Amino acid sequence: MECGPDNRKLEELMKDPQKQDEFIEELKVSQLFLPVIFSANMIEGLENAKPGDTFKTTEPTGYDINFLTDNNGNRAIPLFTSMEKMEEGGLESSAMVMYVPDLANMFKRSKNNYKYVAINPICEIGADMPIVPFIKLFATPDEEPIDVDVNNPESVAYMVYKAAYENTGLFVHDINLPEAFAQKYEIGALIKERGFVDMTNKIGQMTTSHRYSIISNHVGNLSQFEHGTNWGLHTAARDSKFKVLDVFEFNGKTQILLLHLIDNLEDFFIDNDTIDEEYVALARNIFVESFEKEVIEEVNSEEWLERCSFPIGMDNEGNIWNLDD
Repeated sequence: MECGPDNRKLEELMKDPQKQDEFIEELKVSQLFLPVIFSANMIEGLENAKPGDTFKTTEPTGYDINFLTDNNGNRAIPLFTSMEKMEEGGLESSAMVMYVPDLANMFKRSKNNYKYVAINPICEIGADMPIVPFIKLFATPDEEPIDVDVNNPESVAYMVYKAAYENTGLFVHDINLPEAFAQKYEIGALIKERGFVDMTNKIGQMTTSHRYSIISNHVGNLSQFEHGTNWGLHTAARDSKFKVLDVFEFNGKTQILLLHLIDNLEDFFIDNDTIDEEYVALARNIFVESFEKEVIEEVNSEEWLERCSFPIGMDNEGNIWNLDD
């Protein structure tokens, strides 16, 4: 009789695409088999060992994930619900049984470029998930910060970094901001906004003193729900977090450039190496060019400017919100 976790419920949920939410909830509390390759000296001396014996290894011990490579050359981390499923997939390997949140935390710190996790790969029923959403699913705000090397394209950290910058748009939120407030935005700082943040993709000449320019690939496009206002309305969710990439003054006006961060993965962006200078240069050029454009009346109306009248990341008295609040 096979020893190990009972994942029959998870396997059943995996069969029904309509039960994806239930599958995720079950996955969060599951233990799965991770195929590994142990170093040669991992079991050195164990064959003749007796209870209470101690011994030293001659070199560092450890293990590597016994990863798979798909037809496109992408590395996948295989996870199995049972040893029986691993045999069904044709993978002969040692395996470790781990809780899925612990696996996600381990992959988060990996130096290897894994593209996705594959649950019961090569089996009749399986499930795949790209590595970044998988990590995000199990990330928690109170995790310890990790060492991040975004210059290493073979690391998961690099993939999270790229995920925040890829397929982004530039949006603006114009405001008359007290200078004392503006001076609190330090380049490299992480900030949190408790409320919704309205912004527009219509970028013209400013009529206010300050402009938040926001780089994002996950704001909500609400323009289809407008009724004649023609704002090009986009909105960031409550408790969104941002990184201050740049503070730039031109012609007596100021642009504060923010990167909209991926929820619960903000610890990847603590280091200033995560400021993409090409994006900073591009945003500055767009800001300078906006002074040659016409004022767009719809996003300079009294109603619109009222929607944008609050500072991002602080209260109306200029007190910075705590990231953990």
